[in-house]
Amino acid sequence: MTTGTFRFFRNDLCTRCGNCFAACPYLELPQEKAKQEINNLIERGVSLALEVCNTCHTCDAVCPNGADPYELVLERWSVRNEKGLPATARLVMPSEPCNIWSSLKAIMPPDELALLRAWDDFSPCEEICLTGFYTSVVPYVYKAKVLEGLPKLVGSEALFGCAGDIYKTGRFDMVEQIARRLERLFSEMGVKKVVCSMSAEGMVLSEILPRRFGAKFNFEVEALDVWLLRRLQDEKIALTRDLGMTVTVHDNCLSKMQEGRLQEVNREIIRRTGCRIVEPRHARERALCCGFGAAAARFRIMDIISSGYRRLKELEDTGADAAVIYCPACLFILSLIKEFAGSTMPFYHPVELVEMAAGGESLRRHERRAWDMAALISNHLLKYAAFPSYRRPFQPAYIPPELTPVPDLPAGDRRRTRALAALYHSLLVQNKAVRTLVSLAFKRAVAAYDAKRRRRLGLK
Repeated sequence: MTTGTFRFFRNDLCTRCGNCFAACPYLELPQEKAKQEINNLIERGVSLALEVCNTCHTCDAVCPNGADPYELVLERWSVRNEKGLPATARLVMPSEPCNIWSSLKAIMPPDELALLRAWDDFSPCEEICLTGFYTSVVPYVYKAKVLEGLPKLVGSEALFGCAGDIYKTGRFDMVEQIARRLERLFSEMGVKKVVCSMSAEGMVLSEILPRRFGAKFNFEVEALDVWLLRRLQDEKIALTRDLGMTVTVHDNCLSKMQEGRLQEVNREIIRRTGCRIVEPRHARERALCCGFGAAAARFRIMDIISSGYRRLKELEDTGADAAVIYCPACLFILSLIKEFAGSTMPFYHPVELVEMAAGGESLRRHERRAWDMAALISNHLLKYAAFPSYRRPFQPAYIPPELTPVPDLPAGDRRRTRALAALYHSLLVQNKAVRTLVSLAFKRAVAAYDAKRRRRLGLK
């Protein structure tokens, strides 16, 4: 399959009804205006959707005809990005030296580094738990005793998150390259079942790569969420106490596939721990993005911050005691937003709730990891400001079918990231006065950015 043959939007099924853009939580257009926008995108390749899309999949979820309007947005972005990706995309490209994973490894504690080394083992094995792109950002969650029955944990950033992030950029040529790598690797390993610690990657393996890129996988795919619920149902995990919290739930983008089945799975897990659920304004098929997907349109960090802060405020507005976030990527992004906004709402992964309800204790490193992420993003921004060559769009390297080593973090980046992390974790930053100033500056910056962006795009 060549890049020119990628065609995922079903024009033959689209009636131009406008339901997709009327339901979009970022456009929120009147029906007639929504009809105009989808028609403009189809006929002329222009639409506000190309600027505000957060890749949240709501448009696909509500389309009455299964036309996949989100994929039309991706097709337009594919043309935009074919000559190169913006500099900020380097952060999510393992083939680039200064990426999230290489940077975090410079400041992670030894116990987490030991986990990552143990997971980087692709020797033959019929059943594995695939750790996933962003599981590697919060590996401490997976030290929970309630996960001791999992198959062997396997994974590394060299798998490119099963192409989940790359797919959102419209770089379908790279997605196909990653699909070929995964086909080869899993075949050589003799894998017959994959439990995905990131349910989003499970959707990519079971839906997107086979259906849209012809990937041939000879194994069963199961989400960790489903595995965990079954263990609870079979009483292989004994819950000894009700947590008694009122919680709200953040649903990730790909949880909207398969008619939202995983959304209900996670709610059932939560209920079994003795928590009561109160839904945010945008939930389930209309859930807002955590902010991460907002980067896909233009790769502006302020778009991520603005979108994530909007989601955080919705979660807080529920009045819940805590928020449950079952996607590791959403967990670390919203944790970062929470720290800068000065929010006190606790965040939990469902695994942590089950661990607590089973009488254990979770490591609760989300806040610390958020400041680690702030350090590596600050290093990226410093390089962006100081080096014109770093600001230029780049063409990602070809991804061969065989596993190849990912580049190490350059020495200069390692020193800066460690210094920034030390600063952000120190009392110079972690004191009430500075944290209050950070929160005020953050909220004012977001408000000013949002107002300017709305005026520029003509949004309400």
